[in-house]
Amino acid sequence: MSPVIRRAVLGTRGPNPSQVRSVTAALAVAVVAVGGWALVERAETVETLLFLALAASIVSVGVGYLSERYQRRHLEQLSDSRDLLQQTVRSPLSVGALLGRLCKIFGAGFAEVVVLPDALDQAALLVRVCGGQTTETSEAVDQDLLADVFSVTVPASLSVVLRERAGPAHGDAILARRGLRGAVMAALSVEGTILGSLMVGRGQGDPRPFTDEDRRLLEALAPQVGVTLEKLRLDERINHQAFHDSLTGLANRVLFADRVVHSLERRVEPGRLRAAILFIDLDDFKVVNDTLGHPSGDLLLQGVTRRLRRVVRPFDTVARLGGDEFAVLIEDLTGPEEAVAVAERFLEELTGTFDLHGTPVTIGASVGIAIADRPSMTYDHLLREADVAMYRAKERGKATVETFDAGMQRALERRLRLKGDLEKAVGAGELFVEYQPIVALESGTVVGVEALARWDSPSLGRIGPREFIPVAEATGLIREIGRQVLRTACEQAVRWSVGQSGRNLSVSVNLSPRQLLHPDFAEEVATILRETELSPSLLNLEITENLLVENTATTMERLHALKDLGVTLAIDDFGTGYSSLGELKFLPVDSLKIPKSFVDNVATDERERAFLAGIIGLGRTLDLRVVAVGVERADQLDELREMRCDLAQGFHLAEPLDADGVSELLSQPAGAATADCGRRPWKVTQARRQSGDADSLPRSA
Repeated sequence: MSPVIRRAVLGTRGPNPSQVRSVTAALAVAVVAVGGWALVERAETVETLLFLALAASIVSVGVGYLSERYQRRHLEQLSDSRDLLQQTVRSPLSVGALLGRLCKIFGAGFAEVVVLPDALDQAALLVRVCGGQTTETSEAVDQDLLADVFSVTVPASLSVVLRERAGPAHGDAILARRGLRGAVMAALSVEGTILGSLMVGRGQGDPRPFTDEDRRLLEALAPQVGVTLEKLRLDERINHQAFHDSLTGLANRVLFADRVVHSLERRVEPGRLRAAILFIDLDDFKVVNDTLGHPSGDLLLQGVTRRLRRVVRPFDTVARLGGDEFAVLIEDLTGPEEAVAVAERFLEELTGTFDLHGTPVTIGASVGIAIADRPSMTYDHLLREADVAMYRAKERGKATVETFDAGMQRALERRLRLKGDLEKAVGAGELFVEYQPIVALESGTVVGVEALARWDSPSLGRIGPREFIPVAEATGLIREIGRQVLRTACEQAVRWSVGQSGRNLSVSVNLSPRQLLHPDFAEEVATILRETELSPSLLNLEITENLLVENTATTMERLHALKDLGVTLAIDDFGTGYSSLGELKFLPVDSLKIPKSFVDNVATDERERAFLAGIIGLGRTLDLRVVAVGVERADQLDELREMRCDLAQGFHLAEPLDADGVSELLSQPAGAATADCGRRPWKVTQARRQSGDADSLPRSA
């Protein structure tokens, strides 16, 4: 062979084995053709037959070689495809690259993969390559989509060739929706589960039909595609779980922090703010968990999530930071008022009742807002400010919104110091109990006392209950403080009984919701009564009206357990919790305590006087004693007597006293407590009022 021919046939780089075999086969066929024509022309029969036999053998070898070469080409393509499939597919572009390779293998211009979702209420993923362009869409799972996918599940095969007007029956519709002339489809199946479908197609301008060999090749590829896509879905689930809350589907703390950091780094137009954070804490969520159980608590969190999503914009980030704490990142604000408006709309959304497995529950939230209005703001700084503002909202009475200011930071620092000091104080016995006398207005006799928790800190001085009781509630120390107050009060009541020649003096103790709702609380009370030998009838336990409203079933169970011990029960701050008067007659309580706010203007405001008279009349109708709290003036006392209120307590009658002060008061003649209080040693001083010991403040554990 001349060099020119050699280069023309084999190229300039020299032959390789495949090229040599191809040229050899071509030359053999050419030689056979020339020789055969010559023998035929000579009409030599024997030679012709012998030559034809030889020719047939050579052609057979050539055809076999060409078939082997064709199969080898497909195997090489299959191997290349599998190499691609074994790579970790992490993005739609990778899926697009895979479909592009399939187009090359099959000589087609269209390829498609459909991945069905885990649930029918979710969207299916469709990735298509058409004319070299990749598109990704999410589509609702409808009848057409399901029919397309499951059209490949024919007997004895998980693949099908589609030809126009040649079947299967649904094939024309599949082709028409995609603008194809023909296609081959295979099911994506992993361990017997249909994940979706795989399709390769040719358009109207390409008349070449797909064959059964194409179908078998795609069917061979489909399991590998299915495994790869299943791995993709697994990776996506793992990635989602790493950055989202499993219960609510919201962003978790990690993703939220990342979003806030990116928001703080981006530039904003003049006159606009980078971002604001809303820190949301549900009010009394623990009570729901403790009374209705964690499944109901989870259901409540999911309901809160749905309502929160209704308020925010699509591009705002909503996160669950843990427990009942949520956070919202609001970007691109014109001013702080936008963040406040979002918070207030959320509180409005929460006013509706939640149905928790048939139990209606209402819940509020406290919202703290921090504004990123300085370039130096960091995520930690911003979140801490929002958290501080949220705690201020809770201190204001919950179900409210607060925006951070510098004064809140100073309050937080004091609160943190109080928390540490209070933990030490409980263990060191720094807390003690004072007692405010309760007087029968008709006789003027002291008939009982209310036990009040007090704290003298060696480093901070006297701390009023306004400060340390909320800290105790938040830290869980309230149960231990309440237990100490209850035991001390019972022991002291027994001493007074002995010291006053058998005079019975009842002692009232205010209960925290954490105490009352604890399953072992009734047993704790029984143990203290037994060990102190106090008659149960002399112990009066006070609960807030709000607790009755929010936790009826569990609270009723706890109240009946206490009544079975023989103690008496009172509703504290009656009239502030909007309880149903129709249910009041069924409550196992013995008395109502009227809050100071209802007593303040009883002597000067006719409407408030009428309101207070109504409460006293209601108590008399239901055979409940009525105790007026916060009596500070003689005219208030006179009005209460005229309305035939049963009992009263307040600074006009006696200040909170230590045990010795109560003993001295008890030694006075009957009725002396309501005489000229100005000369009595138990009259409260202005200094004590300013220290935070006024009975209008939180009184005990």
